[in-house]
Amino acid sequence: MKTILLHGDYTQASYERLQKFIKVAKKRGWEIQRINSNKSLSLPEALTSAALFANNRLFVLEDVRSIKKQELEWLAKKSVKIEGNLVIYHGGFLPQTILKFLPKDTKIEEFKLPRLIFAFLDSFSPKNSKKALKLFHQVSEKEPVEFIFALLSRHLRDLYWVKVDAEGLNYPSWRISKLKKQAKFFSESLLKEIISDLAEADIKAKTSKASLKDSLDFLIITKLE
Repeated sequence: MKTILLHGDYTQASYERLQKFIKVAKKRGWEIQRINSNKSLSLPEALTSAALFANNRLFVLEDVRSIKKQELEWLAKKSVKIEGNLVIYHGGFLPQTILKFLPKDTKIEEFKLPRLIFAFLDSFSPKNSKKALKLFHQVSEKEPVEFIFALLSRHLRDLYWVKVDAEGLNYPSWRISKLKKQAKFFSESLLKEIISDLAEADIKAKTSKASLKDSLDFLIITKLE
């Protein structure tokens, strides 16, 4: 069995890659089987239940963390004897504790967020509206505004939590330290206010009452002045 892993924090790109695999498989007339959609079957059962014509079938696994350790060990040992193609998709970086159980010949495609996006997120702080706005416009020329919005919302949530309960964040120490450094520029009330504004902007965009890009422009100008 040919196994491919798609993972990384650049979920926009990794998901598009997954859809490309599915599109090509459909074009070839292959059957698509999503393993997680059938909770009644274990991973071994799902991969071996259709041995006939399995080479013309694409298996898609989108929740590898739900797979038991014993099943992953089975996959590593038996994959060479199984016909078919398996694409494992994970919206984030898989830890080494899971990677080590994948078949040795697994093709790993890693998707990392562009540095410009990190630069924008790092620039998002009070008294820095000019730089943040410039970087936002640069990023939005290459990435969907909805994707940027989702990343910013998650980042602001992390800044808030590191300020009120740093121990509750399950991040590496270097990540916690970096968040703490940026969070110092915000008051707790300002972070709450910005998070609330982001939620309101999301609702307005979904109800076609305001452009998401315009809302982010306004938020950066008024909250980071």
